[in-house]
Amino acid sequence: MPRLSAEKINEIRQSVDIVDVIGNYLSLQKKGRNYVALCPFHDDSHPSMSISPEKQIYMCFVCHNGGNVFTFLKNYLKISYIEAVKMVASMGNVDISEYHLEKRVQPVDQRLEPLYKMHDEANKIYNHYLNTKLALEAKEYLTNRGITDEIINTFEIGYAPSNDVLLKAFEKMNFDKVAMFESGLIIESGKGYDRFTNRIMFPLYDPGGRVVGFSGRIYQTSQNESKYMNSPESDIFIKGETLYNYHRVIEETRQAGFVIVTEGFMDVIALYKAGIKNAVAIMGTALTKGQIKLLKRLCKTVYLCLDGDQAGKNATIKSIDILLQADFNIKVIDLPDSLDPDEFLDKKGKEELNALLKKPITSLDFKMNYYYEMTNMDNYEDRKKYLEMITKEISDLDDMIDQDYYIQQLEKKSGFSKETILKLVNSKTSTKIKQTNDYIPYQKSVRLIDKYARAERDLLYYMMNDKNVAIMYEAKAGFMFNDTYRIIASYIVDYYRQEVVLEVADLISSIEDENLVKNIVEISQLELPKLEDIKAIDDYIEIIKENTVKVKIEELKKALKDTFDPKQKAQILKEIIALKDKE
Repeated sequence: MPRLSAEKINEIRQSVDIVDVIGNYLSLQKKGRNYVALCPFHDDSHPSMSISPEKQIYMCFVCHNGGNVFTFLKNYLKISYIEAVKMVASMGNVDISEYHLEKRVQPVDQRLEPLYKMHDEANKIYNHYLNTKLALEAKEYLTNRGITDEIINTFEIGYAPSNDVLLKAFEKMNFDKVAMFESGLIIESGKGYDRFTNRIMFPLYDPGGRVVGFSGRIYQTSQNESKYMNSPESDIFIKGETLYNYHRVIEETRQAGFVIVTEGFMDVIALYKAGIKNAVAIMGTALTKGQIKLLKRLCKTVYLCLDGDQAGKNATIKSIDILLQADFNIKVIDLPDSLDPDEFLDKKGKEELNALLKKPITSLDFKMNYYYEMTNMDNYEDRKKYLEMITKEISDLDDMIDQDYYIQQLEKKSGFSKETILKLVNSKTSTKIKQTNDYIPYQKSVRLIDKYARAERDLLYYMMNDKNVAIMYEAKAGFMFNDTYRIIASYIVDYYRQEVVLEVADLISSIEDENLVKNIVEISQLELPKLEDIKAIDDYIEIIKENTVKVKIEELKKALKDTFDPKQKAQILKEIIALKDKE
């Protein structure tokens, strides 16, 4: 199979619009010819990332993260370059099935390798025991819950027997005892013993798809223990930075345009049984900052499908506020009768579950209903508080049609007149506008560089914009003192051997060095005056040559100091004099 050529990679990049791709993950605002967004690569309170539809590149003017669509996906989703290329090919419907794609192996902290290895082995052992006589009752329980062999294999469900199988296996494999205890799979007591016994096992994965922990569930009515037992946190497992099923839903989420967030992994499996494959679980009721970061890598639209009981509704309210602060679009799947997704599927069936999932409500609809149920509407003061709370939410809406709709809904629920509600909304909206007007425009940072570096940088800018300038550079200079600039210049010259006009987004497609990409993007965004006279290029080249001479003289002076040979000294002095004549 052939490898992907530069031409094919450029075809893949050109198959999508960078604005559309980044817009799947970030909220964009039109600003002149470009779009701006809050930069996800540093703590950003004012939009400092600029996306150029014309050049098909992005750049943050604060942290200087920049590149093309491949660079963004690679950095944002924490995936390899080739995975980013494959994602874009899928988005742009470019067939790459005939090409050989090498996936680079991500380096692993060697200190953590035994922990990953033990969890991998534990998963294999648990998978094995689920198909033995010891697990007949556990297997029957799963069958009765509608969990087929296909689901078992997909989610790698296993069984932990009661005879310390992991401890014995790890000892045979010569794992260090301390590492066994650090893994959380073996409890430190005497010689040690297995943490999980007589439980159905659900492996937990990191975003890269490696097993980092387990959740064990009881299955017998006689078991007087907690329904679920999770692995303790370790160097490879942090619950608040884990979303169950995350590594399986990246492509499904992209295709659907949204991700469904549930409470537990049985809910994820229930949705899978109904044919819904873009669901993750927070394994609890509270979304964490770490989980928010993971969701941001998937998409910007979240469907909350938490349990329908009071605890689930309370969690939904908290999750809505957290997600809104993080700039997500939010829908809510409002489960009736205090059911969770698994229970709903069991009682109502697949068709009704799918019908419910297709009719999500807005986060504001959910809030209006939630607080209405929590408010004593017969009490004037409580009713007034409800009014003030919801009018604030309505004032935050940017769409006037949406505002009008919710004003009408609030009139019906609250009993207050439309005029009163409208006055409250308008007063809160005007306050919001005033606060917005206090915004201080972002100022680009200016870095001080010496005249020689500036000459090299500016010359690179003109080389990017004019093939003739690149030809002049190669013929008259062919060298830059700055290592980074010199490499960039060679890429530009090489690019023009095949092309007449340079596209920055194509140039960086074949460059994986992030520092080079950042510098190229940064230079391409300079706003230098239009080149009126080609003589200006000669001036840049002369400055570069001047610096080369200056550096060479300094090197020769150092060599002169270090040598004691009279003949060598004489030769060095001769070279210094010759160079000074060129200054």
